[in-house]
Order: sequence, then structure tokens, then C-alpha cells
Amino acid sequence: MKSLKGKKHIEILFEEGISINVFPFRVIFIESKENAVGVSVGKRNFKLAVERNKIKRQIREGARTHFWPVLKNSSKAYKLMLIYTGKEKPEWKQMDEKIKEAAEKFKQKNL
Repeated sequence: MKSLKGKKHIEILFEEGISINVFPFRVIFIESKENAVGVSVGKRNFKLAVERNKIKRQIREGARTHFWPVLKNSSKAYKLMLIYTGKEKPEWKQMDEKIKEAAEKFKQKNL
């Protein structure tokens, strides 16, 4: 799974991208030359970097299991950003279900 990097790529994604909301996630995506996934957790809601990093690791794992197969089987390539907007520390099972739900919404919208 390729990471979404670079200020220009992320700016373009936020300016021109399409958004899907599945609380506590917001998925922003745009068509691209190659698949890339980015993850973000706000500092406002989680002051400690340890907490943010743990949530990001869990989101990456969920993206790897649910989004990546959808992206691989798609005829087009996409760049997407998964943003965690919740205020409480999530439990893994709930987070995994929501990521799966977001991946299904993404699949319905694009395939």
C-alpha cells in the first residue's frame, strides 16, 4: 500500500476531492495515476502523539484490509485520505466496522 505524501498532492486532494462521511471517518478521494492512501488524526482531539499514532496505525490496518482490495480491483486509480473525526479513543472492532462501511460506500460511488 503506497502512502499519500507531498504537500501539493494533499492540497489538490482537499481542493478537488470528493468526500464521503461515515462517522467517525471522513474519506476524501480523487482519481489519480496510482493508488495511494493517507491517514490523519486531529491534534485538537488527541493531544498526545502516542494516542494519535496508535489510532493511525489502526486506521492503516483497516485501510489495508478493506480499502486496498477495492482499489486493487478498480479499473481506475485513486488517491484517498482517511480522516478520523471522532473525539473519543475508538475501540478496534467499532473502527474496523466503520472503515468497512466507508469502503463499501466508496465502492458503490465509484464502481
